[in-house]
Amino acid sequence: MDERVYADEGMDIKKYMICLLGRLPLILGAVAGGAFLGALIYMIVRTVPESEREYTAYAKVYLDFAADETGEVYQAYNGYTWNDLMATDPIMDLILANLTEDYTGEEVEASMKAEILSDIRLLTLTVTTGSAARTDEILDAAVQALETYGREAKEFTGIRAIRETAAKLVTADRRLAQAVLVGACLGLLLSLLGCSLFYVMDDRILVAGDVRKVTDVSFVGYSAGEDYLVRDCEKNLSYLRGKLGEIHICELRQGESFSKEALQEMRNARGVVLSLPFGGVQGTFAAYAVEQLKTQDCVLCGVVIRDCDARFLRKYYGRIIQKK
Repeated sequence: MDERVYADEGMDIKKYMICLLGRLPLILGAVAGGAFLGALIYMIVRTVPESEREYTAYAKVYLDFAADETGEVYQAYNGYTWNDLMATDPIMDLILANLTEDYTGEEVEASMKAEILSDIRLLTLTVTTGSAARTDEILDAAVQALETYGREAKEFTGIRAIRETAAKLVTADRRLAQAVLVGACLGLLLSLLGCSLFYVMDDRILVAGDVRKVTDVSFVGYSAGEDYLVRDCEKNLSYLRGKLGEIHICELRQGESFSKEALQEMRNARGVVLSLPFGGVQGTFAAYAVEQLKTQDCVLCGVVIRDCDARFLRKYYGRIIQKK
């Protein structure tokens, strides 16, 4: 068996593309399945368990600063200062005074975030907890505490809330379209990878190039397919009969060994043409059969591929207009 020739043969890109197109429904199904799976996983991840849910609410608070000769009081209040101020006296005491006794300073501090986003006079207060009711209560208490602080602190002429929202459930980002696209791309990639791996591992004999991987004897032709392919096969067989005399055509089937009688008939003949079924024999098995014929002193003079898929061959070779 000429394993070196078989191993060194390159990839037939045209045959690969035709086989790939034949599996297009499977690939499209994988793309659709990947898109559906991506959407399903996204919806599962996006649905937060009740025990882990969070609710958030925020308020926009306007700060009226008192006039100062140097301006130091006005400039002293920034985002970092407010985050600290909300957790310390006297503001924390004012907040807790507006809440029931089951609230603690640690809980309130952990739930609040105070920041100056752009204008130093506009404070954004955000409260996040695991309960919608507690979120609303803490935010209301904090706003009332700030309004009281604005009336009592000398640095302000007043503090007032200009906007306040109710608690809402915090959900994952709404990126269903991206999840579907990622799933579809993964489905396409995996299906192409799977088809490519199948093609590499599949050594069925379909075309003349596959025969060359098995043996260096002449490829006689296709016994079915386009008219010109059949005519060429018949002409080549007639030529071999005229040149050699009696020719024995041996139809090989996957997994079947030659009988003693068949081997004797092939040894008695002037030549043997091995007939392989289209896509029905693995190249490794065909190479094994060729070696068996050589060992039995059978003169192999050609290979024919029978029972061909005419559509496949038409795509592979195209149509040829023969001159009369």
